[in-house]
Amino acid sequence: MVSVTAKIYLIALHASLAGMLWGLDTGSIGPITQMEQFFSSIGHLSSGVLGIYVACILLSASLSSLCSGYIADLLSRKYGILTGGIVVLLGTIVSASAKTFPVLVGARLITGIGQGQSISVVTIYLCEISPQEIRGTVATMLQLLITIGIALGYFVAYASSRIGGELAWRTPFILEASMAAILVSGMAFMPYSPRWLVQRGRIDEARAVLQKLRSSSKFVEDELSLIKGSLEEQSREDVSYREIFQKRYIRRSVLSVFMMSFQMLSGIDAVLYYAPILFTQAGFTTNRAAFLASGVSGIINVICTIPAQLWVDKWGRRFPMIGGGISIATCFMAIGTLYAIYGGKADGQVYLSGKGPQWAVIILIYMFVASFSWSWAVVIKIYACEIIPTRLRAKACAVQQLSNWLVNFTVALTAPLFLRASPSGPYFFFGSATLFTTAVCHFLMPETKGKSLEEIEDLFEMTPRATQ
Repeated sequence: MVSVTAKIYLIALHASLAGMLWGLDTGSIGPITQMEQFFSSIGHLSSGVLGIYVACILLSASLSSLCSGYIADLLSRKYGILTGGIVVLLGTIVSASAKTFPVLVGARLITGIGQGQSISVVTIYLCEISPQEIRGTVATMLQLLITIGIALGYFVAYASSRIGGELAWRTPFILEASMAAILVSGMAFMPYSPRWLVQRGRIDEARAVLQKLRSSSKFVEDELSLIKGSLEEQSREDVSYREIFQKRYIRRSVLSVFMMSFQMLSGIDAVLYYAPILFTQAGFTTNRAAFLASGVSGIINVICTIPAQLWVDKWGRRFPMIGGGISIATCFMAIGTLYAIYGGKADGQVYLSGKGPQWAVIILIYMFVASFSWSWAVVIKIYACEIIPTRLRAKACAVQQLSNWLVNFTVALTAPLFLRASPSGPYFFFGSATLFTTAVCHFLMPETKGKSLEEIEDLFEMTPRATQ
């Protein structure tokens, strides 16, 4: 018989397939657009057009994420994930069968709508079904599957690049469509969030879910009372987006939006989306070599996410945020310095002179990915979600994800131009933004380790809630 803890992890694993879908796209889209087979059937893309194509998924995802709060509150968390999966399935099918570039762009926009819906709701769902002692570990399942998806995307694209004809670049989209179908088919059988059920007045159903997802039934009534007390303290009126930024909640709301936005200014998606370009600039002379080097970064991403998943509830939230931020910034500042000393431009292309500096940059890129994977990749989404009260969580997380993807859209859109315009500028910019974020979190981020979602609310309130 499956234990209760194992059951929660299995539920989290399936819901987090939404993250694997995102990772598959992130890992494969850069190599896809550099394949000769893609050029033959679709055509060469300039740096500007490449940025538009890669980034447009983030634009539609950001707009979709803003609506995800309404859907998650109205239909439930699990159906919010399911409906997003259906849209992703549609978008990836169109991508896999597209014959022209405009159709590819349209399909990518459709895929983004589904991704924005599903990804925004998964973290909420995982936080709300988990007991406090493993909440961080369960919530990091999403990031683990994103990293596995990224690595898989790199290697699927590397393998499919050896296929002759259009199937080479269509294969990653076919894999994404298959994964979306698996996500959709399973989500209907997942349990509802007990906190959403209480919010909807379905107390008996919430009790039944908690009894299935908790190791001891004697704690179920205590947790149910805490959830009810938290919701009763807050107004029963429908939540508006304006309320999220009212005086009572503005500190936690601004902090969470800031963290989610500046996570993308670390430069991580400039590396993940355009890894082949980075490795070509650092000295790899063939597309396949650059694809393979990108795949290695994907493996490092997965390996370094695993310890974070295992130990995030022991480390707490501040150590990965501050320690990881210092490590991330150091890597990019060092790369920027190497490009400033040994780099240059010739015929419109950035180059780096000398085998020593080239290998140093490659190693530092891998160290950057490792540093981000064990720290910011894991802790920011958990923290931003768990500090928001239950009643506001769906809409607040939608705003957080909107800010995250709007910044990410800007980075993905401009990165190809930025990387080819200045040898060192991108690295100094992202490194400085990371240092700034680390300093802000050092002074303004309270620790939430080991606290229930209801207890975390008291960290941001003037008067602690009375013990029930």
